[in-house]
Amino acid sequence: MPWLLYSFATGYIKIRQMTEIDLTSLQRKIDKLISVNTELRQQTSAMQVSEARWQAERGKLMQQNDIARRKVNEMIERLQLLERNSG
Repeated sequence: MPWLLYSFATGYIKIRQMTEIDLTSLQRKIDKLISVNTELRQQTSAMQVSEARWQAERGKLMQQNDIARRKVNEMIERLQLLERNSG
């Protein structure tokens, strides 16, 4: 059975007879690509979950930082007021 093969290296299309060895090799390569694709999809999914957790934690920390900043500013204002009133 003739097959059209495109060579990325040369950019040419060749017509040739594919042997059983060629087909087996091609099937192995396809299986490997499917396996790698599945693994990459799983890794991407895990990374997206991890990113969502980090983003949530970042938001929480930013909120806590804002609260702490306001409290420090309030303390500074009170200390300045006490200083003015005592002087």
